[in-house]
Amino acid sequence: MPSAARQLVSNMLSFLSSPSPQNNVSEKGASFSTPQANRKNKVNGSRRMSDSNNVAYSNGKKAFEGNIEKWEPNVYEKELLRRTWSDEFDNLYELGSAIYCYIFDHNPNCKQLFPFISKYQGDEWKESKEFRSQALKFVQTLAQVVKNIYHMERTESFLYTVGQKHVKFADRGFKHEYWDIFQDAMEFALEHRLSIMTDLDDNQKKDAVTVWRTLALYTTVHMRNGFIDGLKGVNRFPPLV
Repeated sequence: MPSAARQLVSNMLSFLSSPSPQNNVSEKGASFSTPQANRKNKVNGSRRMSDSNNVAYSNGKKAFEGNIEKWEPNVYEKELLRRTWSDEFDNLYELGSAIYCYIFDHNPNCKQLFPFISKYQGDEWKESKEFRSQALKFVQTLAQVVKNIYHMERTESFLYTVGQKHVKFADRGFKHEYWDIFQDAMEFALEHRLSIMTDLDDNQKKDAVTVWRTLALYTTVHMRNGFIDGLKGVNRFPPLV
């Protein structure tokens, strides 16, 4: 990767050690809708449940059950997350790139959220500095969650604020249901990454897939909450005064 791109990710990762700003935005909102009726990650009422309900890990312990907004990974889950995550530049970029390529392949309408794409012919945007920057921004969010798996009380407000920041993309066509494709993309990219790891046995890979799916759901639920509240001009985590 170019040295400029490496400097970019270095700057992004340094951001993770700083406090997350809290924004209070005000926009008119609309009710949530999604075309994927069979999904388990709808964010209304009793559907706020983990996809891993009733699943047991290879060590006999049950995966998380209950309201995903209150997920607190157990010791085994934390170990798997730390063991299967890497802040190495190439891994970060490849993961972020895979996530966005999945999103654009499965929902081309999402490309309208990124005007820079129209400047390039065909798939040339994949090699652009703008795409590298965007891919790294997304994995920066995941890196922050992994960093704080022993302090989950910090992640809810962080993800909520990330979701609120997406209100500014509503005018470009960002829709509530786009959080579903982001979750799908995370699961797909992370599962592929886990499948090629050589230091995990088959049971550990299966367990890691389960916990990463739970983390993907946890991440998008809180970002979606921030986005929906942001459209309404509501902020659950106002800045301290």
